[in-house]
Parts: sequence; structure tokens; C-alpha cells
Amino acid sequence: MSLSVAFAAPAQARVGVATSTAVSAADAAFAASVAASGTSGALAVVVAPLQTADGAVALADRTSSPVANALADEPFYTASLSKLFVVEDVLHRARTGALTLTTADRQLLMSMLVTSDDPAMSTAWDRWGGTQMVTDVATRYGLTGTAGPADPGQWGETVTTAADVARFLSALSVTADPADATTMRFWLALATPAGADGFDQSFGLMAPGAPGAIAAKQGWMCCVDGARDLHSVGVVDGEVVVLLSRTPTGAGWDVGRAAVDAAAAALRG
Repeated sequence: MSLSVAFAAPAQARVGVATSTAVSAADAAFAASVAASGTSGALAVVVAPLQTADGAVALADRTSSPVANALADEPFYTASLSKLFVVEDVLHRARTGALTLTTADRQLLMSMLVTSDDPAMSTAWDRWGGTQMVTDVATRYGLTGTAGPADPGQWGETVTTAADVARFLSALSVTADPADATTMRFWLALATPAGADGFDQSFGLMAPGAPGAIAAKQGWMCCVDGARDLHSVGVVDGEVVVLLSRTPTGAGWDVGRAAVDAAAAALRG
């Protein structure tokens, strides 16, 4: 099942997005993959146009409406995707004069996106406001399904939806300062094959051989509420692509990785 996700885009924007058929194929591929492993799981998919301040055309001759599956508004733990919100908020506050960033601070922020560095994120979370940063980003971007963690110290348990992540990434260039948006996408494009903790980031949008220009953020977390959360989101050739997944803890990372890879491949056709 696929559906439209309604969020504002510039009137002149005409950026190509995947068809509902492709989203349905991603749904089916994920379900088939987890079933083949004798388990089950949940996948939320949204593909959306990348908003631009000048209404530039990134891809022609395709619809500019976001496309999503039935779980687009389903709550998921962010795992490391909350780093996106924190980096944006800190850059925004520095831009508006609310705080001053040193070179070391910027390197800290960069490592949160490039290598998904957890100690760096914990430092940023404690230093610059924790849950309030998520609240502020949710307010500025209109992320109605996003909230800070129930335990303020557990930033990976921030809650969001695929629709909200797509809205955030789509609107980054028109809500954040353009220079900050460019910086974030540049850092995302530098994402390393392995995270700072050694976790293999080569899955989903970053799977080996994946075509296109990719600026991605990966997320993984185990074993809250008996589940493994494995997410792959980003901008691929001018399109925002969001894949949020959840599988049982007992299934292992290989099961979730294969299923997210299958979904991403189905989206690409």
C-alpha cells in the first residue's frame, strides 16, 4: 500500500520522486526478505522531492509529490538519526549568534555525521541542550511525529517517523541557512563504510554498488523494546529517500541488513 504524504514544497519545485509502484516494490521486497529468514519486521518508506529556494529542477518529467508506504507516520526510535537534528540545531544557533563554535566543535559535529560517532553525539547532547534541541528542530520544521526520548539521557530513543525525516531532509535547504544545509550534505556525502564503533555502514542507500550521488545517514540500535532498529536515509541524485526498519532482536543484524538492502534495490528498480 502506498499513499501521498502532504507537506509543503516551493511552488516552482519539480523534483523527481519514485513512483508508488516502486515504493510498493520496496515494501514487498522487505517483507519477502524477512519472511525468508523466518521472521517479521516493519519498514517505513518515504521518497520526496528535495526543496530548493529557487525552485530549481533536479530531475525532469516526474511528479513532485512525495510518495510513501502505509507506515510513513509510524513511530520509530531514531537511533543515530537524531544526530541530524542535533547538528542542524547547533549550526542554526551558531548562525543566529546564540552560541559560538570552535574549530574543535565543528569537527565534533562533522564526526557525528561522517562516522556516526556516538561519544561525540553524547558530548554534543550534554553540552548544547539535549532533548530541547529535538524540540526546537521539530518546531521549526513542523515535525509533528518527532519528540525527545522519554529518558532524557538516551538520545538514540528519540522518536520520529519516516514522514518527519523526509520533511526535515526535504526542507533543509529552505529552513536552515543555505550554507549550513550545504555543510550538512557535504558531511553526509563523506559517510564512511564503517562507523566509529566499527559497525558496517554499507547497507541500504550505502550498499555496495548503489548508483548515484549519495549523501546518507545510517542508524542502528539494539535492543530496545525487543527490536533492532536499522535505518538508511539521505539524498540520492536530488531525491530524499527514507527507509526506517525494525526487526526482532533475535533475528540478528544480517536479517535486517538484507531486508533494507532489498528495499533500497527495489526503489532503484
